[in-house]
Amino acid sequence: MREYFDFNVMIGKTTVVTIDNLLDVNKLNEEMNRFNIKRALVYHSYSRDYDAYFGDKKLVEEIKDCPNLYVTWTLLPIDIFPINASDKLLEELKINNVKAVRFFPDLHNFLLEEEVIGDLLSLLEEIKIPILMSPNSTGWKDIYSMLKNHPNIRLVLTDLTYRQSSYIFPLLKRYKNVYIELSGYITFLGIETLYKRFGGERMLFGSNLPYKNPGSTIFYIEKADIPEEVKNYIAYKNADRLIQEVSL
Repeated sequence: MREYFDFNVMIGKTTVVTIDNLLDVNKLNEEMNRFNIKRALVYHSYSRDYDAYFGDKKLVEEIKDCPNLYVTWTLLPIDIFPINASDKLLEELKINNVKAVRFFPDLHNFLLEEEVIGDLLSLLEEIKIPILMSPNSTGWKDIYSMLKNHPNIRLVLTDLTYRQSSYIFPLLKRYKNVYIELSGYITFLGIETLYKRFGGERMLFGSNLPYKNPGSTIFYIEKADIPEEVKNYIAYKNADRLIQEVSL
């Protein structure tokens, strides 16, 4: 069975929308074993729903004994984050072995304007760390503007739908470091079309646990009419390369 690296997992109790299938570390490892998911990039619900820095530190504590789980921190603009200097933030990211970051502009009340987020994006661009973000949290115009100002950020788009190809394709064509996480992008011949137009190096497996089941995206990848080696890249190798390239 093919090995998978899950690029989109949340653990912890949600504080905004109640769900029955919330994940703790033990339940997550059960799900990973069931679907042959060997590694996962994880963020904490408290970082999204309560307080970013509190949830970030809680995540580090909860997964410290799980070498197959990688830390994703949720960040705010440097001016309003508790760590409000670039050099201090860089040190904290290194100490806590952070491998990716997330933005939730709508929930955390900030704009993606250059005056607000530009210094943080420059830092993240320099250290080549993936930034995960949903277009539903900000809007496509803001994402286009952000990439225009910082064309080399490693941006991973999440929560995509089959109707958003018209927004996605121009970004993939123009920006070599834009990636898409596939858990929401379930569309007829979607993977095949992306492979033919852009290759297989910028698609990432993600489950969006606990909101979705990994099986649907795995089935989508396994049944795609693309070479087996490309499936290996989508399932694991692309994610592994992104993590390895982080220069902290």
